[in-house]
Amino acid sequence: MQENRIENIVVDEANHRTYVILAPRALSDGEIYRAIRQEILRRGGKPLARGVTLTLMLTSTGGTISAAVMAEPQTEPSNSAVPNPNETAGLATPSAAE
Repeated sequence: MQENRIENIVVDEANHRTYVILAPRALSDGEIYRAIRQEILRRGGKPLARGVTLTLMLTSTGGTISAAVMAEPQTEPSNSAVPNPNETAGLATPSAAE
């Protein structure tokens, strides 16, 4: 029988990182941050790269079963200020006679 897992998700918007902690119950903020801190220290204390998702699975006693780091696909925000060169139908050049 498979044990139910609850996803405890923390999004670090400043560094574009996501932390997903799978646990048998909802965790408090302190438990979530302690699990994240312990995993980062276990990896040598180096911070994760931008756009990375760190997934941890915790046991009922609080021990870490496994950790997986996945890079999220980078998408560039669309910039509507730059005209599309394929859309020239509505543009007209001013004539020199005016």
